[in-house]
Amino acid sequence: MVPDLLIFPPRTDLHDHPLVKSGSVFLQGKASSMVAVALGSKPRWEVIDACAAPGNKTVHLAALMKGNGKIIACELNKERVKRLKDTVKLAGATNVKVKHGDFLNMSPEDPAYSKVQAILLDPSCSGSGTAVDRLDHLLPSYTADSDVNRLEKLAAFQKKALEHALSFPAVERIVYSTCSINQVENEDVVKSVLPLASSYGFELTTIFPQWPRRGHPTFDGSQHVLRTNLIEDKEGFFIALFVKKGVSPPAKHTRDVGNTLRALQRRKKRKMNSFFLLRTLGLFLQS
Repeated sequence: MVPDLLIFPPRTDLHDHPLVKSGSVFLQGKASSMVAVALGSKPRWEVIDACAAPGNKTVHLAALMKGNGKIIACELNKERVKRLKDTVKLAGATNVKVKHGDFLNMSPEDPAYSKVQAILLDPSCSGSGTAVDRLDHLLPSYTADSDVNRLEKLAAFQKKALEHALSFPAVERIVYSTCSINQVENEDVVKSVLPLASSYGFELTTIFPQWPRRGHPTFDGSQHVLRTNLIEDKEGFFIALFVKKGVSPPAKHTRDVGNTLRALQRRKKRKMNSFFLLRTLGLFLQS
């Protein structure tokens, strides 16, 4: 499903590997690596990565677009902007322009964004899909009530950001994703914007149809969205794709392992050549 995804045995530690340090290879979770592929942006397109830091999805987009076109990587937090710039520089992603600012302040009427055809929206979320790694529930400050309040605030922002993405006039494809298992951040957000999306000519489209886990059946069309399971997949993720009606789907990415290895050998000749690795989980080797 994900071109150029290389899977390694459990306990493989590549953090100090020369290919990782040089930006030829990036370490990324399986679910995270599905997001940029789901967007289906083509070379020469203009794309907005709305909440871009730390930048792994940004440079994955750049690689899938073969270093062509233009990616506007937007990030509000100043410290995270620095990390985003470092990631982009490491990848050699020359078609990425980092913008320090709020995505919600980017006007759809601004001529600078009149040719944007795709938006990747991976907004701030609860991170409940990675809670096992972070052990948030063990923090002294954690309470159920504070978590509910936080979810409500996050969902309100997520809905506002998705509504904003839908309003860009030339956009044909929008991916909304979270590393959350909470319905309020996922299905509820998507359901709440469906009337607006329809008014702009968008509809939900099935992504990775071979993937078995779909959305909770809380609205018509939930079968189009994708979930990964915190237990079975070791991380919980949610991905939804909005496509403007009448727009043809992008050509399917087709590359075999041989092509990937040859491409790695051509690293010195090609500046933009990023690949993405699934985190080393034995479970995925069995699937």
